Amino acid sequence: MSVTDIKTAFFIAYKTITKGHKSTVALIIFILSLSFFNLMFVSGFLSGFSDGIMKSMINTTTSHIIVMPQEEPTRKEFILDQSSVRAQIQTIPGVISTASHYQLGGSIAYDKENNGKFKYVSAPIIGVINSEERKVLTVYENMVSGEFPDNLDDDGIVLGANLSGGFGTKQTTDLGGAVVGDKVKVNYSNGLSRTYTIRGIFKITMGGIGGTAFISSKEAESVLSTYNNASEIMVKVDLTKNTIDEYINRVETILPSLKIEKYTSRLSTVGILVNAFNVIAIIVSIISIIVAAITIFVMIYVNAVSKRRQIGILKAIGIKESIIELSYIIQSLFYATWGVIFGLIIIFWIVSPFLVVRPIPMPFGNASLVYTSLGIFINITSLIIAGVLAGLIPAKIVAREDILKSIWG
Repeated sequence: MSVTDIKTAFFIAYKTITKGHKSTVALIIFILSLSFFNLMFVSGFLSGFSDGIMKSMINTTTSHIIVMPQEEPTRKEFILDQSSVRAQIQTIPGVISTASHYQLGGSIAYDKENNGKFKYVSAPIIGVINSEERKVLTVYENMVSGEFPDNLDDDGIVLGANLSGGFGTKQTTDLGGAVVGDKVKVNYSNGLSRTYTIRGIFKITMGGIGGTAFISSKEAESVLSTYNNASEIMVKVDLTKNTIDEYINRVETILPSLKIEKYTSRLSTVGILVNAFNVIAIIVSIISIIVAAITIFVMIYVNAVSKRRQIGILKAIGIKESIIELSYIIQSLFYATWGVIFGLIIIFWIVSPFLVVRPIPMPFGNASLVYTSLGIFINITSLIIAGVLAGLIPAKIVAREDILKSIWG
């Protein structure tokens, strides 16, 4: 096709659009902008939901990398000399911080009425140094009562709201409403029993961390009769510098005898949920693209059929079929492009600022729209391609009709 043919096609498309009803043009663009808005909003919201869940779990439960005791050739209960191990890990560029955990099991007893009738709940108990913990995990940011001191007293304990009861939680296995200042008795799995005063209560709804209790690392060492060891080491990294797998390879090189896990291995259930939302986002995106394509198809087809006589006359005076087809493709491209532009304006100039001012609360925090440059490019390209193909089909149908049949109808 020559440059002259292309110019002719643009001229025909321009005249068809400008000479048509302005309200019809506006309606087509409005419908396509809503289709693109729906495509962008749903995919962005579900991506934000998935991203929020993962970030919440990483920040409150798993960190990015978990280092655990040796399993081969012989299994060990603890990571020995944890301070030295952490120092080695922190030499890796991109590692933000580390924190050690002691994992203990036991049951917590609470006598709410002080009448000798205790309520018992089994719970994981973690020994931490919170001044180090807060550099890796953000449990301390979710306190609903009391505090999570940097230096937790040896007789102090911090409970999750799912464990203590109350604070809007609905659990069948909680302590029945323990509050800050109350005393609880902890019976450890090794037979020891200690009494603690509740210093703080935190509330995290995502994952199982809400049913966990925290004691000081020093107290955990006293219960376990150990020193400067750890059940696990949590590692927080900067994923903008390296991938998670690259960090794991570096840690494995430094500490070949220890077991290394990335956060995804501990989020299998959450991962299934996230994958489900990703599938939903893809399905909704496909439906939105199909709706947009059908809209363009119908509009172009109706427009082409209504102008069959003009098309017949154009062919009679020597205008090629390919030029007529191209003119309708250009019209489709025009509608799709403006639909994308107005859809982007609605998303980024109206909806996103509105969600900042009036956020939608979710279990992991406020809802947000999350987009990547690649995702936006794919959405735009998909809609434009769908629009062009939708315009091409009716254009070919009408443009290839017999000249006399087109003129006489």
